[in-house]
Parts: sequence; structure tokens; C-alpha cells
Amino acid sequence: MTWHLQNRAVDAVFERLGVDGTFQGQGCKVLFSRDEDEGIDFGGASRPVGRSSLLKVRVSEVTPIQGGTFEVDGQSHKVIARPMIKDRARLVWTCQVQPG
Repeated sequence: MTWHLQNRAVDAVFERLGVDGTFQGQGCKVLFSRDEDEGIDFGGASRPVGRSSLLKVRVSEVTPIQGGTFEVDGQSHKVIARPMIKDRARLVWTCQVQPG
């Protein structure tokens, strides 16, 4: 699939499933995944230390940073780890967030 087609597909997903939000005051569409346990690995045994969620935004809209804050539906979500671009076409930021 060409980059142009991938970009159109990503845009369609965000337009259909994304919710309106902001990052540091800049508007964007946001996709959330459900909460997951955040853990620390102790030599193969992971211990939960808290809850976090994954939030995805388009590279074309914002450039999130660790410590930055998203506002979605009146709630704040702080980026707690370095945002990563995991998709092959490099179109989507994935951010680990916690309420706050």
C-alpha cells in the first residue's frame, strides 16, 4: 500500500472513531485504548504498580512530549512515557497516559 493510501486510511479511522481533544491547547482527534496494568519486571515476574491507558494521535496534527497533557471530554491525561511512532507508515503517535 502506498503512503498516500495509508494516510487516507489512517485519516478515515481517526475521523470515524476519534474523539475531539487538545494537546497543550492544539486541537486533534484522539483514539484511546482501554486501561492496562503498568508493571515493573523483576526478572520475569511483573508486579503491577498502577493503571495507564494508550492514546493515539496523528503525526500530522500534534507532536506530543513526555510530561505534556491531553484534554479529552473535560479530563486531563498526562503523557507519562516518551511518545513513540510504531506504525510502519509513521503516521501515528502512541502515548502512554494517566489521568492528571
